[in-house]
Amino acid sequence: MNLPAKHRRPSVFLSTGVVLLLALVWGYLRLYLFREIVFPLTYVLPLMVCVWTGRRWQLWSMAGVFSAMAIVKATWLLPDQPPDPNEPMTYFVGTLLNILIGSLVVHWIIALREGLENRNATMAAQNQELEAQAEELASQNEEIKAQAEELASQNEEIESQAEEAARQNEELSVTNQRLERREDILQNLLQSSRAPGLGPESIKDLCERALTIVGAPAQAVALLEMKGDLLNVKAQIGFPAESPEQWPVKGSIAEIVFEAGRTAYVSDLLERRDLASPFGEAPAFRSLLATPLRFADQTTGMVVAAAAEAGHWSDEQFRVLEWLAAQFGLLLEALRWQEAVVDRAQELESANQAKDRFLAMLSHELRTPLTPVLAAALALENDPNLPDTIRNDIRMIRRNVRIQSRLIDDLLDLTRIERGKIDLDRQHLNISALLQDAATIVGPDLDAKDQTLTLELIGLDYHLVDGDGPRLQQVFWNLLKNASKFSPAGTPISMQAEVLGTGSRVRIAVHDQGVGIHPDDAERIFAPFEQIAKGPGRSTDAGLGLGLAIAKAIVELHKGAISLHSKGEGQGASFFVELPLVHHAEPETITAGPSASTPEVERKKSLHILLVEDHADTGLMLSRLLAAIGFKVDHAAKAAEAWHLFQEHDYDLVISDLGLPDESGLDLMRRLRGKRPDIPGICLSGFGMEEDKNASAEAGFGEHVTKPVELARLEAAIARVLPR
Repeated sequence: MNLPAKHRRPSVFLSTGVVLLLALVWGYLRLYLFREIVFPLTYVLPLMVCVWTGRRWQLWSMAGVFSAMAIVKATWLLPDQPPDPNEPMTYFVGTLLNILIGSLVVHWIIALREGLENRNATMAAQNQELEAQAEELASQNEEIKAQAEELASQNEEIESQAEEAARQNEELSVTNQRLERREDILQNLLQSSRAPGLGPESIKDLCERALTIVGAPAQAVALLEMKGDLLNVKAQIGFPAESPEQWPVKGSIAEIVFEAGRTAYVSDLLERRDLASPFGEAPAFRSLLATPLRFADQTTGMVVAAAAEAGHWSDEQFRVLEWLAAQFGLLLEALRWQEAVVDRAQELESANQAKDRFLAMLSHELRTPLTPVLAAALALENDPNLPDTIRNDIRMIRRNVRIQSRLIDDLLDLTRIERGKIDLDRQHLNISALLQDAATIVGPDLDAKDQTLTLELIGLDYHLVDGDGPRLQQVFWNLLKNASKFSPAGTPISMQAEVLGTGSRVRIAVHDQGVGIHPDDAERIFAPFEQIAKGPGRSTDAGLGLGLAIAKAIVELHKGAISLHSKGEGQGASFFVELPLVHHAEPETITAGPSASTPEVERKKSLHILLVEDHADTGLMLSRLLAAIGFKVDHAAKAAEAWHLFQEHDYDLVISDLGLPDESGLDLMRRLRGKRPDIPGICLSGFGMEEDKNASAEAGFGEHVTKPVELARLEAAIARVLPR
C-alpha cells in the first residue's frame, strides 16, 4: 500500500528569499507609497505566504518586521498634526492587533496542516502494518495447527513433570531459606570486618560467624598465624580450653597447604598416621579443612575448620572457607596498621611533649640571665650622673633585651597555638586607645630610623571590641614593628582605622613604603617560620618568622581576619585587620586598652617584701630596684632560708622564683600559705607555658610574671595582688 504524499515545503533559502522580498515590498507600499493611509488590515495579506512556506520562525520574523514598520509609521511617518490627535496611537494599536491575530491564524493553519499530515502518515503506516500482521497471522495459524498435535502429546509429559516440580519446589523453598540466612550472615561478617575500633574481639567474632557460615560438619574454626616453624593460635571457637596454642607445620596438613598454596582437607586423621596432629594420639577432631591465609602475595597463616567425626567437605565449603581466609587477612592487616598508627601517635605525642619541655626549659634558661641585665640597664638609665651617650647605649641594651624576650615569647606562643591553649582574657576595649598605645610602644623604633607614623582613626569614638587587650596590642605592635623594620630610614608609615558598613566591624590598615612582598608570598608569609628571602632593602635581622603567624592566630581567635596587599617587591605593603565591634559606649563606660603607665603602689614605705631568688645577679638587682622605689626587701637564695625569714618577720608580700635549688617555689608557697593563708604572692619564672601558670595559681600565687622582669610590670603586679 502506498503512503499519501506529504506536503513538500519549499527550501529554506527560497522561502526565506520570498518572505524577505514580500516584507520589503510591503514595507515599501505601507511606508512610502501609502505612508499617510492608516487602514491596518493590509499587513495580514503578506503573512499568508507562511502558509506556503510552512515555517513558524519565518511567520513570526515577518510579524516582528511588520510590528517595527508600524512603530516607524506611527512615530515618524504619519502627519505631525493629524485631524485626530489619537490617530497614530489608534493606527499603531490596530495594526499590532491585526498582525497578532493574523499571525496566530496563520500559525494555527500551519499547525493544523502539520497535524493532519502526521495523522494521515501514522494511519497509513498503521494500515500497512496491519496488512503485514494479517499475512503473518495467517502463516502462524497453520503453525498453531501443527503445534496443537505436538502440545497434545506433550500434555501427558507435562502432567508427569508437575509432580516432580512440586517436589523440587519444596526443596528450593528450604534451600532459599538457607541461602537467605547465609546472605544475612555474610553481610554481618563484612560489616564486622570493616567496623571501626578493630581488636581481638573482632577476630573472635569473625571466627564465630565463620563457623556458622561453613556449616556442618564443622564444629570449630581456628585462625593460625605463622611464627617460624609453628602456627600460633590467633583466635578460635569451638575448640576445648585445653587445646594447644601452637600447631606444628612440618609433617602436618599445614605443610601440604603451604606447599600446594591452596585449600586441602583430611577426612580422618586416624587413617592418616603420616600427618602430625595438633590434638595428640586421640584427636578430639578427626576431619580438617584448611586454607592458606595470604596478604600481599605472601602466606601469613592458615584458617582451619574442624569436625569431630570423620567425613568429607563440599565444594561450597571450600569456596566459603577461602573467602573467609581473605576476610581474615584483611582484618589482620587492618589490625597491624591500627597498632602501627597507635604506636606512631604515641611516639609523636612523646616527641611533642619533649619539644614542649625543651622549649619551656630553653625559655627558662634564656629568660633568667636577662632579668638582671634588664634591671641593671633600667637602674643605669635613670642614673642622672651618667652622660647622655652612655644612657643612649643603655637604652639600646634594654631595647635588644626586650627583642630577645619577645622572641622567646613568640616561641611559646607558637607552642600554645599548636596545642590550642591560647586563652583570651576578654573585656570591652576602646579600639582607638588600643591603637594609640601600640603606636606609643613602637615609637622608639621609629625614632631610631627617623620614620614618621601617621594615625588616622576615622569615626572610632566610643567604639568597643570584645577581646584580650595585650594580645590585640601584640598584633598591632608586630605590624608596626615590621613596617618599620622593612622600610628605609626617613619613610612615612601610616595606620588607618575606620568603621565598616553598619558599624558591625572595624578595619585597621598599616601601610608602609618598604621592600614590599611578591604576590606569590602573600599567603606563605603568615605560616610559622616563613620568611621572605633576603634581598636589597631587607633587614638582616629578620627574626624567627613567627610574628605574623601568631598575629593571624590571635586575630582569628577574635573572629576577625588579617590579610596582606602588595603590588610587588620594592612597592611597599599594606596589612589589613578586621575585627567585630560589640556596640557603642558612653564616654564614661569605655575601658581603655592595656596602658603603658604603671599603677602607683600606695604605702610603699610600709610594705615588707620577701624576695626568693636563687640567681644571685637577679636577686641583687631586683632587691636594689624595689628598695629604690620605697619597699623594704629581704632576699633569700634558698627555700630553707626563705622559710626561716618568714618565721622571723611579718611580710606583706612574697615574690618567689620557682626553680630553687633545695625546693620548688610552688611547694614553698604552699608551706607559707599553710602558715599564713592570707599572704599574697607573685611568681617569677622563666617558665611561661599555660600549665606553668595554672600550677602557680593552684599553689597560691596571685600573679605569674615571666622573666625577664621589668620594674613597671612588677609594680603593676604588686598593685594587683596587694589587698586594698
